[in-house]
Amino acid sequence: MSKKQRDELEKLKNKAEQNRQMHFSMSKKAYMSKNALHIFALIGSSIIAIITFADSKTFAVWFPYMTDDNYKLIVGGFAGVIFIITILEEYLRFAERASSHENVGKQLTGFIRRVSTYLSHEKINEDDVEKFSEEYIEIHENAPIIPDKVFLKEKQRLKRKIDVSKKLDHNPHMSVNFYLLKMKIKNIFIFRRDDHN
Repeated sequence: MSKKQRDELEKLKNKAEQNRQMHFSMSKKAYMSKNALHIFALIGSSIIAIITFADSKTFAVWFPYMTDDNYKLIVGGFAGVIFIITILEEYLRFAERASSHENVGKQLTGFIRRVSTYLSHEKINEDDVEKFSEEYIEIHENAPIIPDKVFLKEKQRLKRKIDVSKKLDHNPHMSVNFYLLKMKIKNIFIFRRDDHN
């Protein structure tokens, strides 16, 4: 296999690893958002069920100026908020988003494994490189869009992970948290120095 073909496959593999990380991260965030809304809706519904049947005089100890009409208005308003959250949960489709990002992440994982296997072979022709390129493009044709902000943040996170991994190869007893803190402080001083120049 020529060096050019190997380099092309390596670049494709690196891009796939970055994108996989981003899709899995977005999937995790969407699942967390879905779960947070769902839990809030469940807890809120339970509270509404309890206070709907309670008498307003029960809360007179904490709220002495509460009237029966105010109590009904508060319960109704809270029930309305819970209803809106329930609708938002369905409207925002966090579960669907999480599933689609997770699916793309799994496809990219399989793709990365296949490319890694091919890179271990002695001979790979140009057709194989072309097939991998087409497969990579095909995976992304139906993939959900990754916002620029998420793309840059996840790329930064992946680069940090690679940097820490390389440092651990040379020093396995290194404190990862201390190293990351040291690098942040170092970057702050480099950033300030660049601003003054």
